[in-house]
Amino acid sequence: MKLLIYISQWSLVLLLFLSTGLKAGEPLQFTKSYSKALKQAQKEDKLIFCFVYTSWSMPSQRMEETTLKDSLVVQELNAEYVTLYINASRNKDFAKDFEIHVFPSMLVIDKWGNAILRDSGYKSSTQLITMIYKTRSKSRYLRQSIDSLMMDVNSENILATVDSIILYRDEYTAKNIAKRYLDANRKNWGNEVCMQLLSDYFSLDKKYLRYVSKNHQAFFIKFDSIELKENIAFHVFINSLKKDKRGRLKFDYKPLRRWFKRFKFKDIEKIENFVRIKYLLWGRGPSVRSSIKLIENYPETSSESVLYSSVIRILLTENYRRSIDYDELIESIEDTLEEGSYWRYDVLALLYYKIGNQSKVEECIATAKEIADILGEDYTPILDYLKDHIN
Repeated sequence: MKLLIYISQWSLVLLLFLSTGLKAGEPLQFTKSYSKALKQAQKEDKLIFCFVYTSWSMPSQRMEETTLKDSLVVQELNAEYVTLYINASRNKDFAKDFEIHVFPSMLVIDKWGNAILRDSGYKSSTQLITMIYKTRSKSRYLRQSIDSLMMDVNSENILATVDSIILYRDEYTAKNIAKRYLDANRKNWGNEVCMQLLSDYFSLDKKYLRYVSKNHQAFFIKFDSIELKENIAFHVFINSLKKDKRGRLKFDYKPLRRWFKRFKFKDIEKIENFVRIKYLLWGRGPSVRSSIKLIENYPETSSESVLYSSVIRILLTENYRRSIDYDELIESIEDTLEEGSYWRYDVLALLYYKIGNQSKVEECIATAKEIADILGEDYTPILDYLKDHIN
């Protein structure tokens, strides 16, 4: 069924491409005012396509230079949508109201101000067209509100409903549906369906954290125990952080140790090292679910922390389930090196250390230090924290 839907979507995109007479170089007609966009959408009975960006986001800049200048994208957006540009650095209230934390983010908003579709990260012209073409679907998973969809959800269809919402709509809405279902069925968290949802949508919510920790052995039978331990540990750590007199967060692993002891977890030393490294690198950054695939596609992702998280996961995991070609990985990262940026040299130093090329390690660290000095930034090689833990 999903395959047929994807084929249908791509066929529509192809038909649109073949049937439009495109004018090269035609610019996007956009507004930077949300209130004006709403008024125009109501007047013309159109949807709003909103591109949320920041000036410091490289993927945002790349989309503006490529995807948003593509003739097919320009003609489609100009003809069918009110186009809105939002600089999140200058319009923090908009980003907060729509819960946007990754840049760029793309929203399709109806004329009443409801976001019916959303996606984030760099998108090619084909990916963007495929996303906005979902608005032409008459599927109830797109048209109905979350409250309406929740009325039909039960233990037999919740997983299929979540999958359908991801397909016809977006992951943000699917996550909200999963959370509301879990909150409404708390007494049934031990069944297979709820365990799957808890594993897929694990969050900083303390009630989820307490339940999963208490029943972690049952979860380990079904899911990756290392990943689960890491997620639990980091969530416990973040929840227990306190600030010093200057308002800066303090490192304190005692609550983490107590939590692991309380629920009889093993490997606390290894997990503690993982939490320390992750927190030093990216604070409340992405989950350790970040995979090799994200590295391969890194130029199209939204932040450097994805690369860090993926590389560190590889280097700290014993008997990694996939065969890693480190030479190929190093080459792919070298191809993305940027002038004036030192952190990728830092990542390369880790990988060269892994394969035993000490001269390259020193060269990468020296280059990173030189760039950091020019930028006037403090730099300590991440290798200093990882050296004793790389397998």
